[in-house]
Amino acid sequence: MDFTEKAPIEDGFARVFKDRIAPELDRLENERLTLLSRAKMHAGIPVGIALLVAAFAVWRSDGMEGALVGAIVPVAIGGVVAFLLWRRQAHRWGGEVAEAVMPVVCDFLGDLEYDRDARMRFPLDRIQGLGLIGSFNRSELSDRLEGRYRDTEFELVEAHLKRRTQDHDDDGDNTSRTTNVFDGILIRVGVPEPVPTDILITRDLGGFGNKLSEMLSFGSGRSMPKVAFDHADFEAAFEVYADDPDAARKTMPPAFLDNLLAIGRDEGGDKGLRGMTAGFQRENFYLALDRSGDFLAMGGLTRPVTDIEPDLHRAFEDLALVRRIIDRLHGDAPTV
Repeated sequence: MDFTEKAPIEDGFARVFKDRIAPELDRLENERLTLLSRAKMHAGIPVGIALLVAAFAVWRSDGMEGALVGAIVPVAIGGVVAFLLWRRQAHRWGGEVAEAVMPVVCDFLGDLEYDRDARMRFPLDRIQGLGLIGSFNRSELSDRLEGRYRDTEFELVEAHLKRRTQDHDDDGDNTSRTTNVFDGILIRVGVPEPVPTDILITRDLGGFGNKLSEMLSFGSGRSMPKVAFDHADFEAAFEVYADDPDAARKTMPPAFLDNLLAIGRDEGGDKGLRGMTAGFQRENFYLALDRSGDFLAMGGLTRPVTDIEPDLHRAFEDLALVRRIIDRLHGDAPTV
């Protein structure tokens, strides 16, 4: 099996694929078939039980309405359980493919380390305190990358952040509600010299929305003084806050504002500029891209491993994202 190079970032990978990945495909395919069989069994058990319960409920029911309720409820519950069990095996398979393939890709690109389970975490407290993301109490991180490009260090992770709250209803019973806070990519990029002031670059919510957010910021983010820029396009999309507005304007000249707009439009996915927040804190520039779709998704449980080439092309495209962003931050057009 061969790999066809399509993007500049893939130049030279065909030989690496032939030498290091192709010999592993038979082993991976055997593992896939084992997990697929297990997934079918695990998902089939709750579905089978649900159908038996539904049949029994219909048999014991005296009317059509009772029969429908008695059949639908267990089938729905069984379907949900089956889906969760199937997804568990599919996630496990995706992890095994990534663990086998991504180290090879990282070696090929150089100065890049991959951590599927994000064991090294990410400075979520810093970007939350700065105001890039909202308040959360549940976090799921995966596919963490750390490396250097153009002599610039960076760190990237896929993040799913939620907030779960407990409420009491009129009867005194506890109820919980889960709200999605953020789904997307978080990036930390090192800066050449420490920035003398904290800076938050966030979405423009309109006059009333901005004022309300400033009132509710409680000592961080939008509670800092507002910074105005002589840049109409940037002002239409973002609001900037900083401890020292003059230092913020010196840190963010017009060319930098142009590049930030380009990053949001090109890398923000379906949300574009609306899905991007950013900020500076001492030695780091932080970027949050709220965008749909799995990052570095590898392997399909029902798909033979011989079809891995499209996954690799998507992985290279995902990896090129941080390079394009760093190119922009350096003031250059993306090279990948």
